Amino acid sequence: MGDPAIVKVFGERNTGTRAMISLLRQVPGVAHRIGARGEMPAYDGAVQAAVETALKGHWKRMYLHAMRDDIATRHAGDDPWKHARPVLSAGMIDAGVRTILMMRDPYSWLIGLARRPYHLKGPNAATLEAFAARPWMCEAREGMPAVLASPLVLWAEKAQATLTYRDAARDAGLRAEIVRLEDFIQSPGAVAQATFRALGLCPPDDLNAKDANTKKGEAALATLRQYYREERWKARLSRETVARVNARIDWSVAGALGYRMLRPEDFPARIAPEEAQAMAAEMASLAAPSHGKAGAAAAT
Repeated sequence: MGDPAIVKVFGERNTGTRAMISLLRQVPGVAHRIGARGEMPAYDGAVQAAVETALKGHWKRMYLHAMRDDIATRHAGDDPWKHARPVLSAGMIDAGVRTILMMRDPYSWLIGLARRPYHLKGPNAATLEAFAARPWMCEAREGMPAVLASPLVLWAEKAQATLTYRDAARDAGLRAEIVRLEDFIQSPGAVAQATFRALGLCPPDDLNAKDANTKKGEAALATLRQYYREERWKARLSRETVARVNARIDWSVAGALGYRMLRPEDFPARIAPEEAQAMAAEMASLAAPSHGKAGAAAAT
């Protein structure tokens, strides 16, 4: 048996990376790391013991996450984090890495991040409009500036990097495929099959795409299919939110990924009260510093 094929999955938070990886794990002869490093080296045991002893709840999670982030950053050169800004390194080229790059419509992605703001530093905003305008502090292993003017800069920068990475990989003779969440969610097994074959893999004919959501507490696959097919997320967009998204996105890049700019005038000044209440409740549930979900380090 030859060396395993190394397949990296990149994607911003809430773009389906976890679901794609779960299907990729069903393909024989595939590795997800470069070399045989196994687990990352442990952090200083005395420091970790001090954190475990002295801190509780959100603060303990924050400190432990900072330690993991430090380790991951120092070992990220050729084995980057899945949510990092994708950059093709010489080591990845030498290893013949094959890559799946996940994307999602910037408007629905903003809603998703506001509802589940993984790695959020500080309180959540009260509304989607305010969330689109709040600063965002990045993880060290993300390959981004420490602080961005808006979470939307995450999408904009990583979208450009996704196209650059795909072209660089193909120029280097490597296989790289972009998968849009909107397509993936409609038929996960079929889309994954086609993607894996495009990467030169041999997936089993019966890839098992679970109907249950990979994220606890979220809608099942059938509901998500309808949500994206009917673009129900638009009900949560106000004129101001659409304008904020439009101002932060390079639409030549978004267009190359198959996404189109919406017109603010097609949306209301205020979203329907029931939608506003639901969105506010979901965002508020993640706003308190003591709430576990806001600081979940490896949930996507």
